[in-house]
Amino acid sequence: MKYKIIEKAGSGGFGNVYKVEGNDGNIYAMKLLKDLNAVNKQRFDREIKILAQLDHPNIVKIVEWNLGGDPPDFSPWYTMEYLRGGSLRQHMDEKFRENYVFQRNWTIKTVILPILHAFGQAHHAGIYHRDLKPDNILYTDDHRAQIKITDWGLGRDIDRKSLALTAATGEVGGTPGYCAPEQWFSLDNIDGRADIFSLGVIFYEMMTGKRPPSYNNDMKRPVIEPPSRFHPTISKDLDAIILRMVDLDPEKRYTSVLELIPDIELLEDARYYY
Repeated sequence: MKYKIIEKAGSGGFGNVYKVEGNDGNIYAMKLLKDLNAVNKQRFDREIKILAQLDHPNIVKIVEWNLGGDPPDFSPWYTMEYLRGGSLRQHMDEKFRENYVFQRNWTIKTVILPILHAFGQAHHAGIYHRDLKPDNILYTDDHRAQIKITDWGLGRDIDRKSLALTAATGEVGGTPGYCAPEQWFSLDNIDGRADIFSLGVIFYEMMTGKRPPSYNNDMKRPVIEPPSRFHPTISKDLDAIILRMVDLDPEKRYTSVLELIPDIELLEDARYYY
């Protein structure tokens, strides 16, 4: 398929995203590798392979790709479905300016559970995102009723060999403030619990308008206030779940999304609204 660029839609760590029109008349998003070095090429290739093997309604769907690129600059590219609703980050910034915190059941139904089910499929395949943040969660349209996870460039099947490779290329970490501490300070114990940590930070932020305090380079444990400290209508059950998700010690977090999902579903069914 041939594509015509309509406009630039965004920019990431190693790629620019454009809104394009295919010769089939449909609108797509095209990600174009902007800095053609070995590390970025490896991440780009990895993201394409991950998206090609994942098929979930809450994971962005890849359409076509060309790792060799097209003339004249031969930059590798891929196209994916176009998500016109903007990012969760934009939505959060907009609402927090109004001193608004998100409704609990809406948050669980629209954001938290869909991500957990998407991670259920990815983690079962041995794939961990490792860079989940509100910028990488996009709404499918302006109604903001469905989300999809994007930017899988740091995602991979975590084993000792691949971790050593990402350490050598400076890719172990994710985004400060959302990244699990074990991604920065250790090659051990990096698995789906890192994604649970990042989602817990997002959950905390949506419920309070604040992020929990970050760990520092000495790994000194900060005091994390329960979300109800900032929004007193939040239940103690929700406090307990979020605090367990964002525990700095991966051994104290939920062991997997399959363990976490039933607790979240019970919250959604509860009569208590927040």
